Amino acid sequence: MITEGMTLIILLLIVFFFGRVLRKGKNKKPSVWTSDQLIKWAKESEILCLSLSKNLEEKKEITKRLMEQLDEKLQSLNLRLAGIEEKKKSIPEGVREGDPYGKVVKMVEAGYKFPEIVRSLKLPKGEVQLILDLKQYSQ
Repeated sequence: MITEGMTLIILLLIVFFFGRVLRKGKNKKPSVWTSDQLIKWAKESEILCLSLSKNLEEKKEITKRLMEQLDEKLQSLNLRLAGIEEKKKSIPEGVREGDPYGKVVKMVEAGYKFPEIVRSLKLPKGEVQLILDLKQYSQ
């Protein structure tokens, strides 16, 4: 695919170059191109094409690495989401809609951490801490 692209670029450069030469020929005296000049131009074109090809390969490798990193992050996020869904399932339906004390206790039993409880129940930290302290005191 890259070689086809490079061939196309070289052909376009040749067409452009000779088109320019022909236009100059209509307006002025025909210019004489020596074989040395044409060889020099061909070498410069080849160097340019190789440089472009190398650049494209580097970009392809960078893109490949970025895609792999994105896949890893997506897998990590999916695992975290599955864990959260499992924790939600472990809380009985009645407790989810009931009083805050029952919700906090069930969430602690399900393995939730203090910040997760505060965030998901939208309760003040002090209230959650009081419920946890009362739970420990009652045991």
